[in-house]
Amino acid sequence: MGRRIGEPRLAVALRPVFSATCQALGIGIAAGALAGAAGLEGSSRGTMTMLLAAVGLVLGGVSASADDESVILGALAGLVGAALACAVVSDVVAGARRREADGARALGFLVGIAALVVVALSILLPPLALLPLIGLVWLAMARRRRAQRKYEGLRVLR
Repeated sequence: MGRRIGEPRLAVALRPVFSATCQALGIGIAAGALAGAAGLEGSSRGTMTMLLAAVGLVLGGVSASADDESVILGALAGLVGAALACAVVSDVVAGARRREADGARALGFLVGIAALVVVALSILLPPLALLPLIGLVWLAMARRRRAQRKYEGLRVLR
C-alpha cells in the first residue's frame, strides 16, 4: 500500500491502526449484541455488561494483535463496543419481552444474525463497524429521551 502524491505520511501510517481498531470495535459490538440478546434486566444486566466489557477487552486486544497493531487501542475499542452493545441490546430485548413474549424470541434470533453480519463486515471491511456504533448510540439516546418524556407529566404535578 503505497503513498499517493500529496498524501501526508501520517495518514498512510495511521490507516492500518484505524482499520485494526474498527475491526476490534466491530467484534466487540457483535459479542455484546449476542450477550444482550438474552434481554436481562436489573442487576443481572449490569453484571452481564461488566463481564462482556472484559470479554470485549480481550477480543479487541487479540484482534488488534493479530494485525500487528496497537493492542491497547484494539482492546479499548472492543471494551467500548461490547459494553455499549450489551447494555442497549439487552434493554431493547427486555422491553420487547415485557410487551410480547413470542416477539422477544424472534428478536433474539434476529440480533444473533445481525451480530454475525457485523462480525463478517468488520473483518472484511473494518470501517463499516462504525455504522453499528452510530446506530447503537442513536438508539441509546432515543430510548433515554423517550424514558424522560414518559414521566415528564408526573414531575409537573408535584
